[in-house]
Amino acid sequence: MKNTIVVIIVLLLIVLGIYYFVSKSNYSAPMPVENSQTTTPPVVNNQQNTPPVGGTTATPPASVSVNIKNFVFGPATLNIKVGTKVTWTNNDNVAHTVTSDSGSMFDSGTLSPGESFSFTFTNPGSVSYHCNIHPMMKASVTVS
Repeated sequence: MKNTIVVIIVLLLIVLGIYYFVSKSNYSAPMPVENSQTTTPPVVNNQQNTPPVGGTTATPPASVSVNIKNFVFGPATLNIKVGTKVTWTNNDNVAHTVTSDSGSMFDSGTLSPGESFSFTFTNPGSVSYHCNIHPMMKASVTVS
């Protein structure tokens, strides 16, 4: 009788051990959530932000990003200030271009997936642009 109880306990421990290891091997850690926006921690500056004598503090040039995805420039309409640098990034799975409608202001050439093109707008006005490969892709920039 004692031998039977010992055998049952040993079998029970073996079954529980197998269950434990099987359940652990099927566990997968949760996937991290992808965040499309990157947050930058604030910069701590212990110096006073006082303008130089006879002038004002210089504002760093602005920069704007345009996402090329699903055969669309996003955002399709930009309103920016003179001196703003715009960077287009091809996040699509096919090649695109970023070409001003006049063709003479800017032309990225062919941007393969993952590549970027930047242009700094130095004059006020409105500029329409498109993709030479996919002419239905259109957008515009208004510079003030």
